[in-house]
Amino acid sequence: MVAVCICTFRRPAGLRRLLACLASQTFNDIPQPIITVIVADNEGSLENRRICSEFQESAFESLTYVAEQRQGISYARNACIDNLPDGTSFVAMVDDDESPDPAWLNHLLLAQSRSGADVVVGPTLPAFEATTASWVQETGYFAKPQNPDSFEDLQADPPAATCNVLVNAEIFSRLGLRFDPLLALSGGEDKLLFQDIKLRGYKFVWAARAKVTEWIPRDRATFAYMWREEYRRASVRHYVKSRLKVSSPLKLLVLIPKSLVRSVKNIAVGCYRVAAQLLRNSANRSKLALDALVIADGFGSIAGLLGLRSRHYQR
Repeated sequence: MVAVCICTFRRPAGLRRLLACLASQTFNDIPQPIITVIVADNEGSLENRRICSEFQESAFESLTYVAEQRQGISYARNACIDNLPDGTSFVAMVDDDESPDPAWLNHLLLAQSRSGADVVVGPTLPAFEATTASWVQETGYFAKPQNPDSFEDLQADPPAATCNVLVNAEIFSRLGLRFDPLLALSGGEDKLLFQDIKLRGYKFVWAARAKVTEWIPRDRATFAYMWREEYRRASVRHYVKSRLKVSSPLKLLVLIPKSLVRSVKNIAVGCYRVAAQLLRNSANRSKLALDALVIADGFGSIAGLLGLRSRHYQR
């Protein structure tokens, strides 16, 4: 049995689109598995509940709707895991602003069967509105991971995120791992969990054909959003590293100055690259934006060292 876990918040149209894509999955390379869907609604809206009831009656043998009132993405993700039905073999995760390809689950499960991996990761590719500036699309910033074409099929140790992943359910049941509630409002909870799993020796592989499309609305396809997002990601880095790699106060004393030096270096390098482009009057907008985001990374990292994480999921 495969349990598809979805967290949703204020995106009823996206939820409906995603459920429709899941209802039309095809399996040409493997036997069709039993699929159950779990929707954790961090809003608890009547509209989301109605959408789930509609698909439960018409499209899925099993669809569990959970209203998670505790605010934050970690709580919603954990609500999905806590409601896995008995007999679940794999957990697939995808977001409510995404549309998986018709053979998405087929390719995730095929990669798992060919590799024996515990975690299978697929590419998440952006789809923009027609009015989105071309330079934003050319940055490649919204692909997850960035430069997905650089990974070969079944390549080991790709970066993993909850936007497109298949996980052996035993990892959750045997180890009791969950998403960290302290990252509920800042995000980064999936990075911490998957790095933790990787450090425990579990096998990760890349499924190049298990594609998901992420719909990028116009208000996110801006440099301002990219800056905030890069700052947010960097602001949780120190917490993630300290949780995974710091086992004593001495190691923390070593980690802090190293992280500070890295942050200051990024700010300096980013400023130099931006200034160099502007002084040469040869600024490429997409490259200029990416260089500027190195500065955002530096400032976000410093904020993280001070315990000031961005509250991206604040209502």
